[in-house]
Amino acid sequence: HQFQMETPTLSARRFAWSQRIAALAIVFFWISFWNDHHDLPANVVDFEWCFLLPDILWIVGTFWLASHWLIKSDPRGAIATAVAGSSMVYLGMLDAICNFRHGQYTGSFSHGALNAAVNVACLLFGSANIWYASARSKRIT
Repeated sequence: HQFQMETPTLSARRFAWSQRIAALAIVFFWISFWNDHHDLPANVVDFEWCFLLPDILWIVGTFWLASHWLIKSDPRGAIATAVAGSSMVYLGMLDAICNFRHGQYTGSFSHGALNAAVNVACLLFGSANIWYASARSKRIT
């Protein structure tokens, strides 16, 4: 008995726009980080700066490319969606571990809740992208 994934009912256009919104949210994160990182511990700031280019060039870039291809019904959209999704899952796990190790969940409630929400969002949206890419590629082939 082979497991059959359900074909996504969410339109490619809507999913593509969710990817674009996620890409813009990442850009917005970096703008806000740039403006408001002075209250964070130096080791956390140093760690976060390491993600600037990978986030912007790789994750934002692949979300934008995937969304473009999904809107154009290009089959490469599924591959780019899986790449972007797996990047988000990796980012969510790595960031959660860093936050845990550096006490970013135990400071103020609002700061800890925001960090947790960002990590969960990365994991869920990344997983949704992987699922969508898998289901879409099964429909194409």
